[in-house]
Amino acid sequence: MTMRHKFTSAAAIAGVGMMAFTLHACGGKPAPAEEAAEGVKATADTANTQTMRVTQIELRDLSDEVLAAGRLVVREEASVGTELTGYRVAAVYVDEGAWVKQGQALAKLDDTLLQAQIAQAEATLATQKASVEFRRSQLARAELLSKEGAVSQAQLDQSRMEAASAEAALLASEANVNEMKVRQSRMVLRAPVAGVILQRTLRPGDISMVSGTPYFRIAREGLIELDAELPDAALAHVKVGATVMVTLGTGERIAGKVRFISPRVDLNTNLGRARIELPYDAGLRPGSFAEAKFNASSTGVLAVPASAIRYESGGASVMLVDDANTVHQTPVKLGRRSGDYVELIDGPPAGSRVLATGSAFTLDGDVIKPTTDSPEAAPAEGK
Repeated sequence: MTMRHKFTSAAAIAGVGMMAFTLHACGGKPAPAEEAAEGVKATADTANTQTMRVTQIELRDLSDEVLAAGRLVVREEASVGTELTGYRVAAVYVDEGAWVKQGQALAKLDDTLLQAQIAQAEATLATQKASVEFRRSQLARAELLSKEGAVSQAQLDQSRMEAASAEAALLASEANVNEMKVRQSRMVLRAPVAGVILQRTLRPGDISMVSGTPYFRIAREGLIELDAELPDAALAHVKVGATVMVTLGTGERIAGKVRFISPRVDLNTNLGRARIELPYDAGLRPGSFAEAKFNASSTGVLAVPASAIRYESGGASVMLVDDANTVHQTPVKLGRRSGDYVELIDGPPAGSRVLATGSAFTLDGDVIKPTTDSPEAAPAEGK
C-alpha cells in the first residue's frame, strides 16, 4: 500500500469518529461502549445494597424470673433491759431459743435491800400522817382563838405555815414510797411480747446497770423474713403481696410473700430492698443466707428482639430504618430481658422498623433492601 492510500484510510476513520461524537452531543443514541459502562455501574450499585432482615418495635407483655439474694432477719425485735442500777441478779428463768409469752418472767433481781428501804419509807410516811393531823388540829384551835382575840395574827400565820409544811412533807413521803414500790415491781424482768429468745446476756449474780446492750432480745411471734436485694430495673416490677419462692442455705424451699418494698435505691450499688415474709419455722435462723426467685411481670412495654441491640462503648443502640430504607443508629436505654426480647425504657416509638440482625455490619446512612420473616411482607417483596 502506498503512502497516499494510508493517509486516505486514516482520514476516513477520523471522519467516522467525528460523526459519532457529533451525534452523541446532539442527543443521539450513545455509543455501545458507553451503554456497557453504565450497565456495569448499575450492576455494582445493586450489588452494594445489602438485603437485611428488619423487625418492628412493639408493645409486649414481659414476664421473667428475677433472682435475689439476702439474709434472714427478724421482722420485729423487742429488747428487754432495766433502768435499775446496783441490784444483784437473783435468777434467770429462760435461755436462748425458748418461746415466751407476753408478760412472762424472764429474770428477777434481788429486792431484799429494797424491801427494807420500803419498810423504812412507810414508817416515815406514817409519822408524816400523824404530824399532819397534829398540825391541822393546832391550826383549827388557833383560828378559833383568833376570833376571840386570844391569838395574834402572827401566831395564826405561824400555825398555818406549820400545817402546810407538814402536808408537803406527807406528800413527799408518799411519793418516795410509791417510787420504791414501782422499783420493786420492776425487779422482775418480763417479756413485752410473745416470741423467741434470740439472745441472753444476763447471768445469775450479775449486778444490774443501765446499759446500751439489752439483757434479752426477742423475735416477736418468732417471725423471720428475708431481706433481699434486687436491681433497680427489677424492683420496679415487684409487687407487694406477690408470691416468692425462697431457697434456704440448706436447700429447703419455702413459699413467702412480698411484705415491703424499700422506697429508695442505694446510690453506690444501684440495688433496692424487698422484705419477704416467711411462715413461722423453728429452723429459720437470723443471719442465714437465702435466695429468692421473683416472677417479675409487666404489661404493654416497648420491646425489641435482643438480636437487634447493638452494643458499643457509647452504650446500647438500634439501627433504625426509615421510609427510604436508610439506616440510622439510634441510642436506647434497656430494661430487663425476658426470653428473646429486651425492654426499651427509652427509644423509638412502637411500630418503628429496626434491623433484626446484622446491625454490627451496617453503618449510619447505609441504604438496605429490607426483608422480614412476616408472612404479610412476602407479596411485597415479590413485586
